[in-house]
Amino acid sequence: MKPSFLVVTDLSARSQRATYLAALLASAVGGQLVLLHPEVLPMLEPELGMVTVPAEYFEQQRQDDAQALRELVRQLPAPAIVESLQGSLGEVLENLIVRWQPRLLVLALAAEHDVLDELLINQALPALRDTGLPLLLVPENAAQDPVMPRVVAVAADGEEFRLSTAAQALVPILAEWTTDYCIIHVATPDEESADGSRHAEATVRHSGLLPSPPRTYQVRYQPRSAGIVQAAQDVQAELLVMPVRPRTFLSSIFGCGVAAEVVRASPIPVLLLPTVPLPTDKPDPENVDGLIY
Repeated sequence: MKPSFLVVTDLSARSQRATYLAALLASAVGGQLVLLHPEVLPMLEPELGMVTVPAEYFEQQRQDDAQALRELVRQLPAPAIVESLQGSLGEVLENLIVRWQPRLLVLALAAEHDVLDELLINQALPALRDTGLPLLLVPENAAQDPVMPRVVAVAADGEEFRLSTAAQALVPILAEWTTDYCIIHVATPDEESADGSRHAEATVRHSGLLPSPPRTYQVRYQPRSAGIVQAAQDVQAELLVMPVRPRTFLSSIFGCGVAAEVVRASPIPVLLLPTVPLPTDKPDPENVDGLIY
């Protein structure tokens, strides 16, 4: 089976850019896209204070969307299959994940991370938690003309981690991309310069995430979220990879944790890779905000 990337698209400009980026990533490994398109609801309840959508409008909108999707598929550099979203996103995702076994889920984010973004994330969360599926978040202000990333930054803090089974399935994909990987590390004020980057590189190597020892780059920056974003910019990365802890995977994307702050501030796409607890892991009250950081 070809590697599949599952993309939720509403045909907005930002969503189409995210779809094109996903197609570039899939094309590099002979993969395909599965496009999940939410259909317009034919009726909304007036009793709930919402406007009823005429059936004629609904049918015309469906035809327009179908034509736009066909045009989008023709322009993509990788083959794509269109699936309609009828029902809750969570239920549909669960079914599609079983059917297509995608390597990752792709979502476009609005510049202000609006209510729709939060709704999509919250609806997708159960399926993502259950499967440990990697998530690629593409900000609205990312490159207007997406290209295959030439530099990919991997955030690591020197703590050991183990990828989820689904994240491990993405590792061969990363190995096939023709790109330059760079491990970025944000040093703490009392951390020895050499120790931090060395430990960060060692943990990424032990995890099996990257195919060969990449270069490393370190900054001293507070807060850490700003340091991650700055380091990615310093190395001219076009994609940021972040391993995330299983307890809080995505639950703080719209909160105030490090992961949330990075996703909000990053001008480049962010690929979140779920991890699973290590056998010797113990709860650490100082390290629970969603990132390996």
